[in-house]
Amino acid sequence: MNSKEQSLEVVENFFNAINKGDFIEAKSYMATNHNYVGPMFSTNNPEDYFEKLMAFEMEFAVETQDLIVAENAVTHLSLLKVVNPVKATSIDEKALSLVSLKIIKTNKIWKLKLLPYQSYI
Repeated sequence: MNSKEQSLEVVENFFNAINKGDFIEAKSYMATNHNYVGPMFSTNNPEDYFEKLMAFEMEFAVETQDLIVAENAVTHLSLLKVVNPVKATSIDEKALSLVSLKIIKTNKIWKLKLLPYQSYI
């Protein structure tokens, strides 16, 4: 298996663990100094990442739409489906960097032009 395939496997396994609600398994794919940068929060380790994520108190599923890989970097495009306490779906795109087959950095990518226009009139 080449490095691109291994990087894809790590990212796929990470999101599969997230969907199972198995944050211990998900953490096993992350470096101990994993850095997450997003619009709602940023963290410097897996424990803080999952603490912030769980603070939203919602049930969700990540439905992978596309994976783009370049050696030790993977762009993950998905539908984020919130199922509880409300039902909502949004486009989610993340750029993940890997070192030694561990996710070391995740950047949430915001492309507002991809989001559907909604009128609140």
